[in-house]
Amino acid sequence: MTSYLVLPHMRIQGANMYNAAFLIGGPPVLAAWFMAHALGRKMDMADDVLSMAFVLHSYTPLGDSFYGVFNPQLRRGAAYTFGSSRNGTDYSSKNKQALSLQPVARAHMEASLVVGIRDLGATEGINSLVVGGRLAGGTITSMAKPCLYRTVHEALEYIRTGYVVKDRRDLLERDGAGNRAEQFVAALGHKPAENDGLGWLSATCLGYAATTPFEKRSGVREGYDHAFAEPLVGLVQYVPIRRCLDEDATAQSLWRSEWTTPDVFRIYQD
Repeated sequence: MTSYLVLPHMRIQGANMYNAAFLIGGPPVLAAWFMAHALGRKMDMADDVLSMAFVLHSYTPLGDSFYGVFNPQLRRGAAYTFGSSRNGTDYSSKNKQALSLQPVARAHMEASLVVGIRDLGATEGINSLVVGGRLAGGTITSMAKPCLYRTVHEALEYIRTGYVVKDRRDLLERDGAGNRAEQFVAALGHKPAENDGLGWLSATCLGYAATTPFEKRSGVREGYDHAFAEPLVGLVQYVPIRRCLDEDATAQSLWRSEWTTPDVFRIYQD
């Protein structure tokens, strides 16, 4: 039997919002899935983590806006810049003691997770495993009391407020043809009309596709086979919890994972 573990109102400090080389922002759904899987490993239940719903409460990018253009805060790196490099171009600086700048984009956020776990019967110790941990590279500084429910509907009713992140790849599959990148940009630029149900669309990383073979490489964590990969960016929508409850669409809010091919991993909703 599947139980639904609610990790409510987690406050995350300094989470990564740099989803891809061309994308800043978007809810860290994939990172949350990896966090749920990591939590399962800590409980010796990694294979029993079956699904996850992501609820966003607040999102505060760290940076400044000038004339409508957002500029993220940059951080100093751990390495010095140098007067010259092998090719004479990288990191050139007259000051040999200058620290490099690390290209990052961070945000503070508050989010809740509903994690479907097979045969989970209690929540003892969950708080200590979550608080102090990481989500999207940010530190989880606090969380409300975790609890268990029998259905997703009950779990979302307990959370009460916030926006459920839902998969909207269907908007790119309507015509069955055409340039997906153009459809993607057009969907993000869509101006919602009354009752069209297409408000609050966003983009985020929903998987990875390997660009090199999996093999042993030096410096890889825990000695696993390693491959370089590119992010798979997908279309998502923020849907108010109340709307999910009213439309009886709570079961469709669950994300699951799969290897579509031996070199492509993604998360998706039915």
